[in-house]
Amino acid sequence: MFFFGWIVVGIISESFPFLNFSFLFFPLIPILWVSVPIFFAGKAFVYSSHHGASFFSAFINAIIGFFHYPKFLWSRRLTLNLPSNDIQTILKESVNITKVSAPDSLFCPFCKIEIPQALRFLSGENITTTKRPMLCPRCGLRFDCCRYCQNYEVSGNQRWMFENSRGKCKVIKELQSIDAFCDPSIAKRLHDMGWDSLYTGLSIPDSFTPPDRCRQFMLDEEKAKIDHIPGMGKIRVLLMKLQNKLNQPSL
Repeated sequence: MFFFGWIVVGIISESFPFLNFSFLFFPLIPILWVSVPIFFAGKAFVYSSHHGASFFSAFINAIIGFFHYPKFLWSRRLTLNLPSNDIQTILKESVNITKVSAPDSLFCPFCKIEIPQALRFLSGENITTTKRPMLCPRCGLRFDCCRYCQNYEVSGNQRWMFENSRGKCKVIKELQSIDAFCDPSIAKRLHDMGWDSLYTGLSIPDSFTPPDRCRQFMLDEEKAKIDHIPGMGKIRVLLMKLQNKLNQPSL
């Protein structure tokens, strides 16, 4: 708004040179520049104080709101002691960010459809699927595959940076021939040293097909983003906690 006022003053000054408003308006620019973030910082402080935050936490939230108000809205605010009405409002507003109607839904980037109630908490802040296999009902894309799992380690000898079709599991381990997972030059050196096999992570030749004994899928949203599956990161965890709180029956 103050930029608009600056432009208006400039036009008036050019049209009517005998009128000089600059000495009145220009000193206000720094004040107006700072007043907007101060306003948001005040909102963050008051909101935090009214929802269970200590003075120190509310002050930290005010600082965050001063420099980046959206970070307060979609990070710090979600950790406050929020009533049901606020949680419902936040979950409705989150659609603009998450692109799905609920934080526990998945979105198929190929069919452009939402798979509801697809995710749940596994332990702590780790997220897994509500069933296995978790497939897109239209195209059959499998979401609970190694490709999107935290326990999957991409093979280091692939040419392309974002190619993750082969790798190994960091949880399931077995005795394997070094020729199966080592480069020929490294395998030769190990053979010369007397090593023919090593106990290491299970080789995954196709990241879309998890091994039958896999029981520990944990969603890795950074890996999922490679295939344009919308990722929310920490926001999804916080929103799912609010969703679970809202769905819990009142005592």
